[in-house]
This record gives sequence, C-alpha cells and structure tokens, in this order.
Amino acid sequence: MRELCKELISIEFKLIIIAALLLLALISDLKTYRIKNSITYGFMFVGLTANLAIEGFEGLVFSLQGIMLPAACLIVLYMMRVVGAGDVKLLSAVGAVMGAGFALYATAYSFICGGFIASAVILLSRNGKERFRYLITYIKSCLLSMELLKYADFQDKQKTGKFHFSIAVVSGTAAVIIVHGMELVL
Repeated sequence: MRELCKELISIEFKLIIIAALLLLALISDLKTYRIKNSITYGFMFVGLTANLAIEGFEGLVFSLQGIMLPAACLIVLYMMRVVGAGDVKLLSAVGAVMGAGFALYATAYSFICGGFIASAVILLSRNGKERFRYLITYIKSCLLSMELLKYADFQDKQKTGKFHFSIAVVSGTAAVIIVHGMELVL
C-alpha cells in the first residue's frame, strides 16, 4: 500500500512538473521564437533531482536516459534546421522528468501533431505547390552537393509555412498522456 501511495504521488508530481515545463516553454516560444535555456535546463535539473529523490540511483539513470534519447534521435533534424535547439532541449527536459520511453513517444506524437499543424498552415496559406517545390529543390541540392544542407532559416520570422514547434510538443506530450496514460513512466 505504501509503494502504491508513493507511486501515485510521484506520478501526480511529474504531471505537475510537465505541465509547468510545457506552459513556460510555449509562452517563451510564442513571445520570442525561442525556448529559453533557463527553462529547458532548469527542468532537466528538476527531473534529475526529482527522479533521484524518488528512486535513488535508478531514478538518476532513468532521467539521464530520458535526456539523451531525444537529443540522439533529433540531432540530424537539428543539423538540417528542421527543428530548433530549443525544441530538442524541450523534449530532453520532458525525458528528464518522464523517462526515455515516454520521451520517445512524445517525440513521435509531436511530429504527428506537427504534421497536422503544418498541413493546416499550408492549407490556410494556400502555398502547397510552393512548399512542395522548395522540398524537391532542397532534396536535389542535398543530393548534388552530397551534403546535409540546412532546410530552414529560423532567424527569418517572416517566412510563411513556419510555426512554433512547441505547440506540436505540447500537443504530442498531451496525446501521449491521454493515449497511454502513465504506463510509460512506471
């Protein structure tokens, strides 16, 4: 009974941490097109500390794996400028709190949500042909140069077809919680 109470308290605590992280990151991204390092690194520290306090050394390893997995999965997309560094660090902060399995699902669901958001942006902007041509030109350029080129310039906030990926991360993380519950954390 005591273990069950400890588990329920830790789950509720982690959900509160995740809600605060996602809210602060979303506000930061919407205001500045950046997710502040103080938010992402701060919550990585909170996740490491919380899991260490709850589970000891295993909790520390749990958090470290959660930090490293999203970073390893997204490094190529970051190099291509498909996602920003703040997005990678945000998913790593989610992993620090919730673990690698949860972070992997959150990453996958975030990209699914991002696909829906991007489709809506393209439909509303009515620039599907232009975006498709840009993609084809990008792929050709990468093949001809035999280099992994940058896909987008995040500093240019005027370009159409861009959106705040933190919205997709918030949506994807919420979807994981709704679809899978907390089974991925336990």
